[in-house]
Amino acid sequence: MVTPRTLHFHAAPNSTATASFTIRNTGSGDLHVNVGAPKHDPPFSILSNGGALTIPPNLSKIVIVQYAPAAKGTTNDQISITSDDRKHKKETVKLKGQSKAPKH
Repeated sequence: MVTPRTLHFHAAPNSTATASFTIRNTGSGDLHVNVGAPKHDPPFSILSNGGALTIPPNLSKIVIVQYAPAAKGTTNDQISITSDDRKHKKETVKLKGQSKAPKH
């Protein structure tokens, strides 16, 4: 189970913002997942718990994502999560980044 399904980021150019999502194992056995990298890296990157993970029953992992835009604008991307859970073989977390120059 993955929550939330969408991460929203707001950062000025050449600064950073972070957000996170949680992957929870609600089953009775180990959950094996793979957290894929965003296609647009940069400005999006995974700071922790990317790649292959094993999550024991009734526990969770928090994946931290960073948005580091170099210029003004909007960037949309996604992270694909695959697992050996028969009900949730593939999940997607949408990434929505917006960068504006700071007001003076």
